[in-house]
Amino acid sequence: MKKRLLLTISAISGYIIILLLIYHFESGGDNPSINSFFDAAWYSLVTLTTVGYGDMYPVTIPGKILSSILILSSLGILGYLIGKITEHFQILSERRKMGLDGTKFTNHAVILGWNEFSEGVITQLANAKKKTCIITDSKDDIDIIRERFPEEMVFPIFSDPGGRECLVKANATKAASIMPCLGDDTKNLVFILNARKDFPNLSYIVMLDNAELKETFISAGVTYTISRNEVSSKIVASYTFEPIVAKFSEELISTEAAEDDCGIQQYFIKKDCRFVGKDFQEIFTYLKSNMNVIAIAVNKKTESGYQLIKLPEESLTLSYGDYIVVMTSARSVKNLEATMGCREGLYYSESFIDNN
Repeated sequence: MKKRLLLTISAISGYIIILLLIYHFESGGDNPSINSFFDAAWYSLVTLTTVGYGDMYPVTIPGKILSSILILSSLGILGYLIGKITEHFQILSERRKMGLDGTKFTNHAVILGWNEFSEGVITQLANAKKKTCIITDSKDDIDIIRERFPEEMVFPIFSDPGGRECLVKANATKAASIMPCLGDDTKNLVFILNARKDFPNLSYIVMLDNAELKETFISAGVTYTISRNEVSSKIVASYTFEPIVAKFSEELISTEAAEDDCGIQQYFIKKDCRFVGKDFQEIFTYLKSNMNVIAIAVNKKTESGYQLIKLPEESLTLSYGDYIVVMTSARSVKNLEATMGCREGLYYSESFIDNN
C-alpha cells in the first residue's frame, strides 16, 4: 500500500515538474502559445486525450522534447489507470458473482455443500417460492447454480462451508433453518457443534446416512433429523402393499408445481389472523367450504417449544404463535396466503414473530 502511494505521489510530482519546465522554456521563446502553467496543463490535457485543438503547441526545442516525454509517459499512465479501473470493475463483478459481499435474504434456508441431494432440496424450495442461500467451496458449482436457479430465489456463496464467516455472509441470524450437506455425518456433526456456538437459536436440519446417530445429533442441538434409509425404506415398503397411498404420500411431500398438485403446508398464526381464538372445527369448516383446503394438524406453541397435534379435537383453540397444518392444492395457495397473511413455512425469526 505504501509503495503504491509513493509511486502515485512520484508520478504526480513528475507531471507537475514537466509542466513547469515546459512553461519555463516556452514562455521565453518567439511567439509562444504557452504563456502560463495553466496553458501548459491545458496543452497536455487536449494532447493526451487526442482532442488536439491546435491552439497551443511548443515552439522551442526543449519544450518539444519535454512535450514528447510528457505525452509518452502520460500514455503509459493513462493505460495503467484504464487497466486498473477495468480490473476494479472485474473484481466487483466477480465478488458479486461469488456472493462474497453476502445476502440480504431473510426467513430463508441456508444449505452448506452442493451435491445431488442439496440440488434436489433447493429445487423443491424454489418450486415452493422459498429463498435459499447455498454455500460451496467450488467456483464451478457457482456457475451451475446461477444457471439453474433464478437469482431472486437462490443466492450462491463461494466460501468454506465449515467456517463461521460463511454463515455471516448467508445472513444466518435471520434465516429460518440451516441444513449441512457436507458429505458425511461426521462433517455435519462437527459443523453443527461449531455453528451452535455462534448461532444457538437457529433451526438445524440434518439428513443422516446412519440412523443410529439420531440421538447424537439431537443431543448436539439439531432440531430435526431425517434418516435417508429410513425414509426410502418406508416408501418402498408402502409401495409393496399400498401403492396408491405410497404414491399419494410422495406427492404430498413434494412442492406443488401444477395447479392440480396437492401438498401439505404449514402456516403461522399471526396476531391479526382471523383464526386467533377460534376452535379447530370452525377453522376446518371455513377452509374446506371456502377454499377446498383441509386442516389436518396444529403445531401448538407451549412453554417448552411446540407440540404437534395430529387430527385435533374439534374444541382445540388456536392462538397467536401456533401453526396450522393443511392439505391443499396449488390453485388454493394464493387465497390461503391472503387469509393467513403470510406465506407457508417456518417463521423461526423472533423479530418476525414479535412484529406480527
